[in-house]
Amino acid sequence: MFNKHSTFIILALAILVASALACNPPTAEPINSTVTPYVPATAHSQDAPPGESTAVPEATAAPPPTSEEAPAATDAPPPTDTPPPPPTKVPPTAPPPTAPATVGTLDFEPPQFIHAWEPKGSTNKVVLKVDIVGGVPPFTVSHGPTVQGTTSDRVFLIEFEWNSCKSAMVQSITVSSSDGQTIKKDYFIPVERMPWCTTPSP
Repeated sequence: MFNKHSTFIILALAILVASALACNPPTAEPINSTVTPYVPATAHSQDAPPGESTAVPEATAAPPPTSEEAPAATDAPPPTDTPPPPPTKVPPTAPPPTAPATVGTLDFEPPQFIHAWEPKGSTNKVVLKVDIVGGVPPFTVSHGPTVQGTTSDRVFLIEFEWNSCKSAMVQSITVSSSDGQTIKKDYFIPVERMPWCTTPSP
């Protein structure tokens, strides 16, 4: 009994509330659609008095340089057609003369025999042979005070005339080398070694 009676009361209250709401429905408040635009603050808005514009002045471009300030354009000088100077020719320098190398001590063996001979009128043409060792050619050979000649060979033939059969053949021979050496020797050839003289029979 208790549950049914309570349910009946709650149902009656709900009907009463619904009736009241139907007679007086709630009205929605109007929404203000006006939007206030955003105005950005400027650098001078704090110091500007009310009523005056606070807009920032536009930047002005610098005036172009006048003809007096602009640098004058200079024309580059035209290239010259002058050819470069010719190279200086340096004459070649001759190498300094070098002293000839010495082969050794200058020497020769004085002749002891007649190398060759032949009759020449009333006299005889005699040839002596000189073998030169050491020194540096060319060599200058003298027979007594007479210069016989200059040679690059190491064998030199001395020519002179001789007709005596009464005395031995005695004279000096001098040989000079290109390296500054000089040697002088005497030779002796007896009468019995002179083929044109008749050897007396014993």
